[in-house]
Amino acid sequence: MIWTIIFVVCAALLIYILVIYPALVLLLGLRKTRTIQPRWPEPPPVAMLLSAYNEEASIARKLQNALAQDYPEDKLDIVVVDDGSTDRTCQIVRGFQSPRITLLQQERRRGKTAALNRAAAAAKGAVLIFTDANAIYRPDAVRRLVSSFDAEGKIGVVCGELKYQQHPDAVSDEESRYWDLEIRLKKAESNLNTLLGANGSIYALRRELFQPLNEDLISDFIGPLLLSRKGYRTVYQPLALSIESSTRSLGSEFRRKKRIVQRGLYGLWMHRELLNPFASQWLAIQLWSHKVLRWFLPVWLLGLLIGSATLSRYPFFRILCALQLLAYLCGIVGIAIQASGKKTGALRLPGYGLMILTASLAGIWGFLRGRKVITWEPQR
Repeated sequence: MIWTIIFVVCAALLIYILVIYPALVLLLGLRKTRTIQPRWPEPPPVAMLLSAYNEEASIARKLQNALAQDYPEDKLDIVVVDDGSTDRTCQIVRGFQSPRITLLQQERRRGKTAALNRAAAAAKGAVLIFTDANAIYRPDAVRRLVSSFDAEGKIGVVCGELKYQQHPDAVSDEESRYWDLEIRLKKAESNLNTLLGANGSIYALRRELFQPLNEDLISDFIGPLLLSRKGYRTVYQPLALSIESSTRSLGSEFRRKKRIVQRGLYGLWMHRELLNPFASQWLAIQLWSHKVLRWFLPVWLLGLLIGSATLSRYPFFRILCALQLLAYLCGIVGIAIQASGKKTGALRLPGYGLMILTASLAGIWGFLRGRKVITWEPQR
């Protein structure tokens, strides 16, 4: 009896987070459109902030891209915080000799959030734009972000759209498909109420709303959520585009996904009021549906597998159990083939799916063990 209950609960959760919630949000959100009156009649001063650790391969192109933005030159500054790099990052930044570029250095590594706290404290301007060293903006990206703030002051954060550049040897097709679905949900959730955080590659924040965060929190996720609790909206601006290269291996993508889940769970644990439906209302429902329950997807799938195996004396559950085992076997073989450097073909997708599930499980385990992720190596 107990395994029947576990099977039903896990199956219901899977159907809810994979089908019902996305369909409901898309149906309601896509039917709702919003128009805004821009907050500033003239382009306001803007500061672009980025944290850099051993980014000698990316930083020059990033700064060139930032300086070339279609925005008044006297109103766009760039603040780079070097987080204890051991390569030529600082030397390359100094080589630009531009009065619009400010370089700050942290003698020891303190992580991205600490670096952005310092950058924001030193920055001037009405809008802060947060970005990454490998994020290349379309020429009008900054202007698109700034023009999306409303005159009423209800919008506190504007998140742009991240696109992944394709590489034949990268984990690109699968990640792009997953990200396309995420983008659709982001647009719908933005129309309904607010986004669940922002994207560290490209998002803007009104300067007066910035609040420093503990360095063990993920700033682009927790920061916008705390503003949402105060009544400010985080909106999606798909016309503000940032381009990044896809992760080139399953191993790199595994580490990135694991870090996101582990830091995300820790951040929500430190601000548990965000998950309280009585305190945070629709925001809490979004967080449970789109983030927490989805991060625990491997747990629900494991319950489904064990439940169907336990009930395998019935033909339906026997077939279901066999199909699940076959899917996992395909994933294992797909990962093994890709690790050997060979083309995986049809097994590429199950390999990618199993990698995501394993990364989520590793992130959950790291969170439960109380491990904090403050610094990490860029996966590029």
